[in-house]
Amino acid sequence: MLRKKISILLTAAMLAGLMAGCGSAEKNPVESSMAGESSEAQIGEESAGDSGEQAEETDLSGQEPYTVRIVADGFGSEEACAEIGAAVSEITKAKFNTEVEIVRYDFATYVDKVQTELASGEKIDLLGGVSQIPIPSAASQGQVIALNELLESDGQDILADISAEDLASTSIDGQVYAVRNNKELGLGLGFACNTEMLESLGIDYSNIMTEADMEPILQAVKEKYPDVYPLASDSGSMGDYMYAIDWLGRDFGVLIDSFSDDTTVVNFFTSDEYYELCKRRHEWSQNGLIMPDASINTEQVTSLVGAGKAFCATTETKPGIESQWERNTGIDITIINIVPYYTTTSNLNNYWYIPYTSEQPERAMQILNEMYSNPDVANLLIYGIEGKYYEFVDEENGVIGYPEGVTSDDLGWTVAAWHFPNELIAHKWVTDGPDIWADTIQFNKDCQPSTAKGFVWDSMDVTNEVVACTTVLNKYKKGLETGDVDPDTVWEQMKQEFEEAGIQKILTEKQKQLDNWLADNK
Repeated sequence: MLRKKISILLTAAMLAGLMAGCGSAEKNPVESSMAGESSEAQIGEESAGDSGEQAEETDLSGQEPYTVRIVADGFGSEEACAEIGAAVSEITKAKFNTEVEIVRYDFATYVDKVQTELASGEKIDLLGGVSQIPIPSAASQGQVIALNELLESDGQDILADISAEDLASTSIDGQVYAVRNNKELGLGLGFACNTEMLESLGIDYSNIMTEADMEPILQAVKEKYPDVYPLASDSGSMGDYMYAIDWLGRDFGVLIDSFSDDTTVVNFFTSDEYYELCKRRHEWSQNGLIMPDASINTEQVTSLVGAGKAFCATTETKPGIESQWERNTGIDITIINIVPYYTTTSNLNNYWYIPYTSEQPERAMQILNEMYSNPDVANLLIYGIEGKYYEFVDEENGVIGYPEGVTSDDLGWTVAAWHFPNELIAHKWVTDGPDIWADTIQFNKDCQPSTAKGFVWDSMDVTNEVVACTTVLNKYKKGLETGDVDPDTVWEQMKQEFEEAGIQKILTEKQKQLDNWLADNK
């Protein structure tokens, strides 16, 4: 019965989303943006009010004392975790008689430490999930629990805000195993360029539609700035491809064009598109348009661009990406967008689990719902404590920055809004501007969904083949994508090695799963 109820809720959410989409198509851009801002950017205030009404109906402050242990990625010193946890606990203890304990592990060790804790049975009530802890394996191994009944009983604010399509993207066989973060839910692709250099060229870049169209700009940079690399790699990698690829689970087997209805699963790394990309970049490298020995470059591309050693780099694009690049480089950046915004299941790659080691999962869901709907909790988790970790720059518009004399190195707390459940109800960082969340909401509306959005790939039956094919890819990838290696010298050998590693078994299995999913959902 509960499963049937949540199915009805999800169906209603989907219908509401479809109706909203149809209605907004007739609005002008300004009206559409303002409508999005008024309805969604204010969700924190509305959700907080809704939570208060629920509390009056069902007072949860009289529950037995409990501590919810939250494990999240990113650096957090013991001091920062303790004082931010205490500040959050002041809110949650009054509402739920629940305190929170926060543990953060840095990115490099996060997955290993989490897997060790799960294997040992250590208590984790809420676990920040990333793509390295994929839903199919976490669910099939019993590391995390299904959330359907908990969402119904204690996650009403979450259900009110996440579409049925997005819940399906974190589900297996109708069971929801994770709640995705509320952030940008798609991407575009393009190039991040040094603004001063770009403007000095006097070239109109407004009609650039493909990676190949960048060549005249790169050539002009080479001629005007002979000591500058026109295009640079990022620590030896140049892995942003100017195609709207649906990765269908981030290993092998993709839909090359998310804007197409073609649902044929192919190996991108032996496709005509990949060959043409690698061939073009090799020619660019030979002509001095890509830094020499780009595949063995050890320097971050933001450092190269910021120091004036490089003109541009490939990048994902989204609202705020320019300010992100400007923070990391210290110079003005212009983004040239190549691939229009689109969204796939893979873009919902930050989410929250309730592991099997939670002693009281319903208490964990109560806190997760609060993290998702209460702006005060969201701000504490994302930014820390006002006055010490941040201060208002423009309080009326919720814009904040570091206190005077304080830098990120002083805080012992990684500030990255997308790590936590709902950045869209939090303050805005000064370099992102006051409209960043309204822009993000509009961005999410503008993203074209892939035909396969909602499909969840289960690679368990081809694990060995995925490992073997990954070994093959890693042998060739950097050299080909940075232009250091001529694809004509390795192409047939690489294709043969993929075949021997079992690529066809992966493609066949993924195509079967996708076809079954499409039959059930389209």
